[in-house]
Amino acid sequence: MEKGSGYKVTIGILVFVLFLLNFQLHDSRKDNAILQDRLDEYQSALSEANDNIDSANSTIEDAQSYAWSSYEDMGYALENLTTVDTVSEPY
Repeated sequence: MEKGSGYKVTIGILVFVLFLLNFQLHDSRKDNAILQDRLDEYQSALSEANDNIDSANSTIEDAQSYAWSSYEDMGYALENLTTVDTVSEPY
């Protein structure tokens, strides 16, 4: 075996390894993009859920302020109570 053929084999192996690493890197970037999209969806759903909780809390606080008022005021408070939307899982 010649001296030059050992270098050719080494370079061939190196090129092959670099090709495999590049392929893995491409798959990792693709997976990262998918996971980032899911994270964005979950963050959006969390924000919507927090907004719904804030809305429900505000409505409850308004109703509580009328709790010991006249029956008419309590009636208005009950009429203003509303439900909030649930947030479905974003996948």
